[in-house]
Amino acid sequence: MDAMKPNILVVDDASNWRITVETLLKSYGYQVTVAANVIEASEALNHGPFAAAILDVRLDAFDDNNHEGVSMILASAHQSYPQMSFIILSSYFSEAEVRSFAPRDAELYYFDKNNLSVELLLNTLNLLVKRNFGREQSQN
Repeated sequence: MDAMKPNILVVDDASNWRITVETLLKSYGYQVTVAANVIEASEALNHGPFAAAILDVRLDAFDDNNHEGVSMILASAHQSYPQMSFIILSSYFSEAEVRSFAPRDAELYYFDKNNLSVELLLNTLNLLVKRNFGREQSQN
């Protein structure tokens, strides 16, 4: 892991989204760790910390109502790295629904995949990283 580049965790079961987000973030100088499911995300969290995480809500392509995976990731990541911020991407759940199954004190930013502004996503991530990257470095 390059200690000089902020590390971002990206979790999405859809490979096209994972690859797109990973490629975008790498082009902006971020180090990116990707995971396709809860097991991979849990393993990745053991190798943190991360400046931020970008998480898809639905991690089961066969169940449109599934949010258990991201709920477990949010709880585990927030417990291990309370300073970590989360960007949540969803086209199935509203912001209110997402907030209802996230830890109450987790810093969470919601983006609808159907109306995603890449510019706003990157601006939000940049602000979070500027604030959190120093804290991440002090934990290494």
